[in-house]
Amino acid sequence: MKNQIGKNGQNGNFHADVSYKKEDVSPSHDFFPNVKKTRTSAVLQAEKDFSFHIWTKPTTFYHSHSNYIEIFIVTEGKLLHHFNKQQTVLKTGDAFIVFPGQYHKHSPYKNYTSQHINLTCRLPFLEEFRAVYFGQAKDCDKQLVHLNSIQFETVLNFQKLILEAKSELSGTMYLKTLLFFLFGIFYTQEENPDMPEWLSDFVQKLNNINFGNDFKLSYIYSYSNYSQTTLCREFKKYTGQTLVAYVNDLKLNYSCNLLRSTSLPLWKIANTVGFYSQAHFTRLFKEKYGITPLQYRKN
Repeated sequence: MKNQIGKNGQNGNFHADVSYKKEDVSPSHDFFPNVKKTRTSAVLQAEKDFSFHIWTKPTTFYHSHSNYIEIFIVTEGKLLHHFNKQQTVLKTGDAFIVFPGQYHKHSPYKNYTSQHINLTCRLPFLEEFRAVYFGQAKDCDKQLVHLNSIQFETVLNFQKLILEAKSELSGTMYLKTLLFFLFGIFYTQEENPDMPEWLSDFVQKLNNINFGNDFKLSYIYSYSNYSQTTLCREFKKYTGQTLVAYVNDLKLNYSCNLLRSTSLPLWKIANTVGFYSQAHFTRLFKEKYGITPLQYRKN
């Protein structure tokens, strides 16, 4: 089967190489800027080796891909995923990776509506990722993961960048960066023992921080009765991420809101969220999103 649907629903030259057990009826696609508020479908075909869709109708037929990796992330509501002779209810924040030859489908769950992002890429792109980060073949032990609040917000920010990209080249760059980000989650996911209640409460407090008042990193240590050493050690043990890296992700996500909704200069935004070097802020921002803060604001 070949898809000829391109950006804005115009004819393109993307082909999906998707095999269906039944005849596939493709829905129409509309391009829109505010995905979180608009209940419709969108598509961006960046180039023939990649695709990005947003679906609001979860019903599909069983299908597999011959040479494509598929990743989908539930961004609203709940849906039923049929895979490997099992049915799983997936909720907002759940992400699943499907490898070539694996059959699956979606269907509605009870009376819930849903929306999910769907991405595909050819196998060589995944192999490139594994070569860069692991130097050898590495198995993906967990095909279903639940994104934490930082990871989920990052996905939504990339969604905005992709859908509002002003050129095919920039859209492709954002899409590739998002795929690398998601591969990193699937391929480094580790099983950890249950997080202690005190640490879970601490993480919740972190997620509710107001970064709009000249945030300082030293503030966060007052949210726990444990020493800084113990806090940092246990945080890394149970989350797989350093406390500083986690807080930096929170600050960068908040800076995206400021870049979109204010005209504050970059130095002021950097200082507001707790970066006292604009150069350091710009470097971390580009590492995370693949573009500079100014490029993000212009988009």
